Amino acid sequence: MKIIAESASNHNGNLDYLMQLANEAKKSEADYFTFQIFEPTSFCVEDYERFDIVKSIAFEQSEWSKLIEYCNSIELDIIPCALDIKSFEFCYDKGLRIFKIHATDIGNVPFLKTIQERSDLQVLLETQCATFQDIAFALKYLGDKLLAIIHGYSNYPTEVEDLNLNALDYIAKEFQCAVGFADHSLDVAEIPLMAMAKGAEFLEKHITVSRRDRHYDWQVSLYPDEFKTMVNNLKHYEKALGKSLKHPSKNEADFRGVLYKKVIDNNLDLELKRADQGNDYLTQLIHTFPKDRIGIGIIARLKSKRLKRKVLKPFHEGAIIEDLYHRISTASGLSDIAVITSDLEEDTPLAEFCEEAKLNVFRGHPESVIDRMLSFILETQIGTICRVTGDNPFSDPEILEAMIELMIEEELDYVKVNNVPIGVGVELYSSAYLWDLYLRLENPLTSEYLAWIALNDEHSAKGCIDIEFPNNDDLKYYNLSVDYQKDFDRCQKVLNAIDKPSFIDIKLKDILQSMEEIEPSDKHMTIKL
Repeated sequence: MKIIAESASNHNGNLDYLMQLANEAKKSEADYFTFQIFEPTSFCVEDYERFDIVKSIAFEQSEWSKLIEYCNSIELDIIPCALDIKSFEFCYDKGLRIFKIHATDIGNVPFLKTIQERSDLQVLLETQCATFQDIAFALKYLGDKLLAIIHGYSNYPTEVEDLNLNALDYIAKEFQCAVGFADHSLDVAEIPLMAMAKGAEFLEKHITVSRRDRHYDWQVSLYPDEFKTMVNNLKHYEKALGKSLKHPSKNEADFRGVLYKKVIDNNLDLELKRADQGNDYLTQLIHTFPKDRIGIGIIARLKSKRLKRKVLKPFHEGAIIEDLYHRISTASGLSDIAVITSDLEEDTPLAEFCEEAKLNVFRGHPESVIDRMLSFILETQIGTICRVTGDNPFSDPEILEAMIELMIEEELDYVKVNNVPIGVGVELYSSAYLWDLYLRLENPLTSEYLAWIALNDEHSAKGCIDIEFPNNDDLKYYNLSVDYQKDFDRCQKVLNAIDKPSFIDIKLKDILQSMEEIEPSDKHMTIKL
């Protein structure tokens, strides 16, 4: 959870006092400091009943510059709450890129459009007094700039019955976004902890130097020592939340070997007892799956926002996923193959497409790739699984056959291929090793990057196939994986160069020869494994 120290208008127009608040926020270890910045005539009309108050607490831009420079000098991250376009543009020109949108601007179309036009922003959207429709309306303009929606009630102090912390669940579910809580209660312990337990990623509390002076919002503003105590309390108990998954923690993993009953005499049908030696039932079961029983899991989902529904795009004879399935399944020695996707509703169109195209499909865990693969292994009882990525249509069966041979002959845990274009190689895991790796993972939700984890695993027997091709030692710098439209177009160019009517007839040699038709990637660029 990130803690935001809110100054609002507690400065009463005194710049030195505001800078003192910033300094106390830094010493209290707040993650961010926020302030309301406005130009009076841009913020409200002159006959507004509180115009004189607004004008009396306003700063000139030169004064705001001093505050921003001061915050930078003490390395305090700031989130301005710009209350008009002029103030927003001033902060933007100062290099600030995270903004808070006050709830009073949730329907301010000119203001929202101004933010919409800037491509390099992130915003926190406050929602005091807002309806579902208000929030949905604002999000049409904010789109992927949204960092979090902030729930709160601007009554100072807010009574317990008005806090409505369940709204955090509602917002997170309905808008599929991070949430935060602007806490205007008098509580500095239980309510902040409850908000954190509800999944709030941001907590905002007012800070003051003195409540005795009755500066604005003094009723709910914390003294620096109170703020510091709250921050320490939250950071301490945040550890208790752990991760949003059910999996043995690092410290818990060792107890599994002690607590779980073991298969006696390696006989699955005999009995299980507490013992010092042996395996628990699932471990023993997976170790019985023959290593030469090979399965392919084509990992695919429809979640990509860069190129929507990319695996269903028409490719050669069929969709990407269809052409890939038929080509990779020509590898010899296979027992099972399936498109492995999630059981989320958003991936149902992919499952239905596969069923109509007579492609075997397997649905599993909504997020964890390794859980999906293990569920497939347990159902098919394969001893080795080839992981193929669904947006790599040129994944090659010849390479796979060589990898299988190496895996079996050398009794390896993991096999990869070197010096081929990205999107041509595949990965091979023994089922027993994958299960062992799973038990050692701290967070299976990171298993999308399973290759990186396996490559850095000191406990595995790894092997690789090296591809040598005449006159080209830089094959690994070419990209045939489909992530963006330009990647899809590049793959189509390769297809046209190969010029074979049947996709399954394309050989590895054909692919490598066609690399002269496309440009390699920058050798110095960073890629995500």
